[in-house]
Amino acid sequence: MKTMKKSAIILACAAFAATTAQAQHITNKQIVDQKLVVDYQMPVVKPKSDYAAVVTPMLCSAHDTIRFQSVIVRGARNARVVHRDMKLNHKGMEEMPYLKAKNLTDGGITGQVVADMNEYPWVRTEPITLCMLTELEGCCQVNTIDLSCADLGRTLTPQRAPLLRVKMSPDDYKKVRQLEGRAYIDFRVNKTDLDPSYRRNPQELKKIMATIDQVRGKKDVDIDRVTIHGYASPEGSYQHNTELAQGRAATLSNYIQKLYKFKQGVIGSMSTPEDWAGLRDYVAKSQMDERNEILAIIDGGQDPDAKDAQIKRQFPQRYQQLLNDVYPGLRHSDYVIQYSIRPYTLEESRDVYRTNPEDLSFAEFVALANDAGLDTPEGQAIVYKAAELNPGNPRAVLLAAQTAVGQNDYAKAEQILPAKPADPQLAYVLGGIRKMQERYDEARSLMQQALNGGVSEAQEQLDEIRLLSGK
Repeated sequence: MKTMKKSAIILACAAFAATTAQAQHITNKQIVDQKLVVDYQMPVVKPKSDYAAVVTPMLCSAHDTIRFQSVIVRGARNARVVHRDMKLNHKGMEEMPYLKAKNLTDGGITGQVVADMNEYPWVRTEPITLCMLTELEGCCQVNTIDLSCADLGRTLTPQRAPLLRVKMSPDDYKKVRQLEGRAYIDFRVNKTDLDPSYRRNPQELKKIMATIDQVRGKKDVDIDRVTIHGYASPEGSYQHNTELAQGRAATLSNYIQKLYKFKQGVIGSMSTPEDWAGLRDYVAKSQMDERNEILAIIDGGQDPDAKDAQIKRQFPQRYQQLLNDVYPGLRHSDYVIQYSIRPYTLEESRDVYRTNPEDLSFAEFVALANDAGLDTPEGQAIVYKAAELNPGNPRAVLLAAQTAVGQNDYAKAEQILPAKPADPQLAYVLGGIRKMQERYDEARSLMQQALNGGVSEAQEQLDEIRLLSGK
């Protein structure tokens, strides 16, 4: 009997699978000891009395196939002829399993196929189809084909990566906050003493006082540190500007100390002699002529006095523009008020969450979320708020991202996670999302980063990615 070539079988399986998907029944599919085991009940064309049907189960992918042991279904007359010939020729029973057509049920043939995934790795990773190929043989007939198929999909589909345990850090219980600002205090030329009524000083001093008062007005708060950072502009000698910046910062901090009478050690000062970073930022963002040439001088290796002199010599018009429009803004005093908030009970945390959630520690957010239930919308909203207010805390981000993953909301998890996470646990979570999206190269890279960072769970994920991707 003439049989189908392998390539023809693959094409036939692909063509018939879409049209005969309802013509069969898969009773069970499982993986046992790296073997795919499929139990089936497939319809078979019942041959007429003079004919026999050779029925071959097959597993097919888009470009490969496995043929399993065939079954012969014989019509009544065909069975008698074969049985007579075997007796006359003293042959044993035929090698293939044998069924009589009259014994076929409406369900067809019931059986099982077993494919070793180590021998046929594509069975593990590719979409596959179980087909029943029927070839009729008999008098004056070469072959007639019937094909019934069942779509099995992928044997392995990406599974969600197990969630990591979020381990709290001592920092998660601390509540240290800070407010920052910038004031432009005017000092007379080459002087370090402060005149509160001079030029813009009344308004600029009020800015500093308003920030301090904002913190002092909070209940449950202690001011831990007030730092005044003074800057001078680049004109003049670097040595002289060093003295001016130090002296003016110290003068301003002493003035603030007299107003508020902080405890000893709370207020302090520091200085930067010349604000070249501020100058560079202005020039880089401007459209002024000779912008690139001036930036090259600023970025060069000369000492500050030589840089200032070169800009003045080579670009006198631009230098005068900088001197008039930019340098005054480089003479500023930055201030930072650091403060701490006392711990809250669970009941207090509920009230603070409604009014000033930024005053809660991450640990207090977690306590609130656990009290509400992490599987409830209320608890999840608390977790997301904690991540929103603590984007630099990898544990807050981890808890929120995994909460979204647990809800199969991968889009939200991606919004919470950094695009290129430095933290290995965050790399693990993003790698798990990329695996579910079947972006295996990215998933592999992220999981390897996580494994290198000490996340042992990433090894199992790397093994699964290798199986899913075939590499």
